[in-house]
Amino acid sequence: MSYRQTMGLIVLPQAFRNMLPVLLTQTIILFQDTSLVYAIGAYDLLKGFEIAGKNFNRPVETYLVAAVLYFIISFSLSMLVRKLQQRIAIVR
Repeated sequence: MSYRQTMGLIVLPQAFRNMLPVLLTQTIILFQDTSLVYAIGAYDLLKGFEIAGKNFNRPVETYLVAAVLYFIISFSLSMLVRKLQQRIAIVR
């Protein structure tokens, strides 16, 4: 087999299988860290909820909705990663 065939048919599928759960976990961590961007004043999901809270004069409720939305997105993505890990797990 040539180098290209070996990489494409043998090495890369195994490497992708091993790195996919870690990559998705890092994506979840990155999503959760976007709320830290709010602390430096950049516009993100939390900043949008803050503006909506000021417009409707209900800041506590909008922050609660933001917290629930962050939880739902993070929890669903972590469940997806867990199912993916179970699906691609190699029986040893």
